[in-house]
Parts: sequence; structure tokens; C-alpha cells
Amino acid sequence: MTQLTMTGEDWLSDRDRKAQARSEAARRKAAIKAAEKLQAAADAVAEFSMACFECNDASRPMRADDGRNILSANMREFAGWLESVYK
Repeated sequence: MTQLTMTGEDWLSDRDRKAQARSEAARRKAAIKAAEKLQAAADAVAEFSMACFECNDASRPMRADDGRNILSANMREFAGWLESVYK
């Protein structure tokens, strides 16, 4: 005897479809909000990095492998991905 699992589009009720649509809309809204905040945070980190550069002391970013530059670039990359997928 074969046991069937009740999954997939054929087994979803209208209530399940509506709940899925609501959760996907909430995810899309949260992703767009996160992308905006990531862009703002990346701008703030870049501004901080430039302020450190202008101090011309030991806090100055030395190379491209500086953590502040990497963090800012990674935040911008992830924000771009979120926007490309969820906008």
C-alpha cells in the first residue's frame, strides 16, 4: 500500500493559498525595507571610513582588504540582491 502525502498545489485550499500570498507579500515588504536600511548603513560605514582616511593617522584604511571597505561592499551587494529579487 502506498501512502500519499498531501503537498503541492493540488492539495492547497483557498485559505492556504491566501496565507501563502500574505506571507510572501510580508517577505517582499521586509526585503525592500532591509535593502533600504542596508544601503543607509553602507553609506554610514563609507562615511566613517572616509572620515578615518582624512584623519591621516593609524585609523586610516590602508588597502582594499580593510574591514570597513569589505563590510560596506558586502552590504551594498546584499541590498542589490534583495532589490533584484523582491522589487
